[in-house]
Amino acid sequence: MFKKKILIYIYKIISKFYVLLFGRKNMQFFNDFLFSLSLDAKGYKNYGSFKKTGEKSFIELIKKEIRLSLDIGANIGEYTKLLLMNTNSKVVSFEPLPEAFKELQKIQLKFKDRLDIYNIAIGVENNKSDLFYANQKSEKASLVPNLEKLSFVGSLNKNKMVVDVRQLDYFEDYFKDKQIDFIKIDTEGFEYEVLKGAEKILKLHKPKFIQLEFNWHQLIRNHSMYDLFKLVNSYDVFRILPHGKKLIHVDPSRPENNIYHLSNYVFIRDDIANNYK
Repeated sequence: MFKKKILIYIYKIISKFYVLLFGRKNMQFFNDFLFSLSLDAKGYKNYGSFKKTGEKSFIELIKKEIRLSLDIGANIGEYTKLLLMNTNSKVVSFEPLPEAFKELQKIQLKFKDRLDIYNIAIGVENNKSDLFYANQKSEKASLVPNLEKLSFVGSLNKNKMVVDVRQLDYFEDYFKDKQIDFIKIDTEGFEYEVLKGAEKILKLHKPKFIQLEFNWHQLIRNHSMYDLFKLVNSYDVFRILPHGKKLIHVDPSRPENNIYHLSNYVFIRDDIANNYK
């Protein structure tokens, strides 16, 4: 406690002089530069290979803990392959785009006993919905309309098709005699709906790990990380760090952990969360 007070005192002194020097309009370029670098290092704007994003290290970290995993928003199956090739887990993957789904079928031929695949989207209701996409294997395809404001989407999602949507709870009987350990959700802004439609599954199975992508989509949809966190019970929240072999524990109610840049968060069940702090 004493050390913490000393650090806070030192910080206040440094902050006072820093603001005096760099709190001026003509110095904001320097603040923006440092801020952008800090975001990169803290796991925001975190995209690229699984090695770079830290996701490969994360899977290595939990591989002994997972026996059944779900890949929701699997696209052409890169994350599905990451799980199949680096763990002993069985995987169930969901992908609505027909051409992307064909790539999952190719993977299934190599892992017949460990991979089940479904050509559907996962959401909050059992219905049909428009899927907006750029091309037949687009990783930016989304059930969310009007994403033109997002610079990395722009006018790309100009095509649309009607796809089947199911709640994850729809598969309650399928998973009745199984135990789900890990759920990965990458649905380009539809993460909230996926969790809302999985209330029974989450309550029944209490997965050890739930990984989801948090990005600019959530800003325009008015969903904070805190909103997503409130959909699950008895979990701690961690962010995956780039190149890191450890996770950083975060408080989802803090504003600095609700930054709408691409980042990967993991909800870890609270009875095992201390193992990863």
